[in-house]
Amino acid sequence: MNGADFGKSVRARLGSLGERVYPNLDENAYRRARARERTVRSRQYQSVPAAHQRQIGHEQPHVVVVPYEGQEFGHWGPAEGNFYYEVTENLRDLIGQDRVSVFEVKRGTPFHQWHIELIDFLNDRRATHVITHIEADPSTEGSQWTWDSAFELMEKYWGGVLLGVMFDSAYRYINFKSRILANMSANFMVVDICMPMNSSMKLGRVEVGPVNRPMCNATMTVIDKRLSGVERVFDVSFIGVLYPYRIEMIEKLQEMGFAIAVNPHRSEAALTADASRANQPSWLDYLAGLASSQATINFSQSSAGPYEQLKWRVVEAGLAGTFLLTDDQDRTRRFWEPSTFGTFTDVNDLPTVVGEWFSKPNQLEIARDLFAQRSREIVHTHFWGSIEQGLIERDLPRINLGLK
Repeated sequence: MNGADFGKSVRARLGSLGERVYPNLDENAYRRARARERTVRSRQYQSVPAAHQRQIGHEQPHVVVVPYEGQEFGHWGPAEGNFYYEVTENLRDLIGQDRVSVFEVKRGTPFHQWHIELIDFLNDRRATHVITHIEADPSTEGSQWTWDSAFELMEKYWGGVLLGVMFDSAYRYINFKSRILANMSANFMVVDICMPMNSSMKLGRVEVGPVNRPMCNATMTVIDKRLSGVERVFDVSFIGVLYPYRIEMIEKLQEMGFAIAVNPHRSEAALTADASRANQPSWLDYLAGLASSQATINFSQSSAGPYEQLKWRVVEAGLAGTFLLTDDQDRTRRFWEPSTFGTFTDVNDLPTVVGEWFSKPNQLEIARDLFAQRSREIVHTHFWGSIEQGLIERDLPRINLGLK
């Protein structure tokens, strides 16, 4: 049972009164249930890793990537949208091919097999760090989570650092799993793509987040080739699901005389929420759609509630060379100068903000160029640079990126 389903069932049985009297009642119950499951799982191992735990800290750093979806899922190549491909190749660009390995779990591999194989692989490679998608087991498409059992074995037979990437930490139940790992050992560190995470696992403990999406050199070459010759033919673009309030916003901008491109990367018009989700074009076509407009609109709120997230569209707008208009008041300014993008508080003041920026074309062009330059720096160094800084602050073994 996953965290969200478990929490709902606990609350259904005990009611809101119990939750008020005993805070985190559902999380504590989930932890106890997971401990029982680990005990049951431990009886299914048919062997133990070949090597015993070794002390890590004085050898050359070596990072193993365990992708959520590896090569057998397709899209494992430059500019194909696989996050863990970019994580892998971006790090190889920074520290060299021979210091980064990939351990891919094939579909249908039982946990009691790949756990042992992973630890043997780590010891064979003399790995110091593992990075993976910590919200679900690899190659299970979200249907299974046994990283708590794997980490128990890793602590006993390996002893390096587990870097757990999170995409959906705005959902409370997603954090249940990672906090189990955090309580097992200081060798676990969260890497979150959209939310600040310090003290989220253990009070006072440094984690990593938010981090921007990494891009490898090969991907940037493909992007530049695809975007060469794309002309800015629209004033403002909006790319995303067309909820009613967004349609109203678009109509207001059109009434002001702006040429609005709605999902310009699509060949057909998509004027409803369902239609805008279907038949998605490629990621490169999406970037070309961004590049075809003078400015683009970003909404930062999470679907989990009123939480600001660092959306990938922010850095993608910079890579595409379009001016960013965003409603977040914190996330973007953590990484870009506030003078290089536009902000709005809600859809009602967006038309005024657009009008003000477009009335100063020279200033808009300068801001757009500076934002684009910073975006290219960020995708090259920010993801792994943030991890390195987190490792330093936690006094964990470093990767030694050699960045200034």
